[in-house]
Amino acid sequence: MTAADEDPAPEQAPLDIFLPSPPPDHEAQEEFLDAAAELALKGQPITVYLQDEDAWAFEECEPVRALMESAGPSVLPVTLVGLDIVVSSVYPTSSQMQRFADQGGAPRERRSAAASACGPVGEGAAPMPRKAGGFAAQLMGAAPSPDLPTGGPDIGARRNLMGGHSDQ
Repeated sequence: MTAADEDPAPEQAPLDIFLPSPPPDHEAQEEFLDAAAELALKGQPITVYLQDEDAWAFEECEPVRALMESAGPSVLPVTLVGLDIVVSSVYPTSSQMQRFADQGGAPRERRSAAASACGPVGEGAAPMPRKAGGFAAQLMGAAPSPDLPTGGPDIGARRNLMGGHSDQ
């Protein structure tokens, strides 16, 4: 039994990359194409579509078509893993393409967009308020939050520029 039999390499997810034609930066696009070709020669599944040569792909790929309809052609280049857009508006680096291909085939936990927009969860995340009391919470039956403290620090003879009152 060889080492290859014991630990087969995980299957890589194919990457679909949609590029602008003509590119706004010819040099950057050529550098990207060189990097993508190098990875493809190593066996990484990468398909590159050029806007002028492969217009059919831009129309048939729903995520790319929808993104371009909403944001315009400035979102190109767009990189997809399956139907998930993983990079837009910039060329992915070699390390990003390798990581997307390696991790793209692994099952992922699906999170709602709302949960993702709220920032990280778990260890290292910002603490959640311990008591709900805003308007929405009151509609759900929570007691109103206590009023914020009034007054403030003594500012002496300085002028309050925040619109509060002063003793002078």
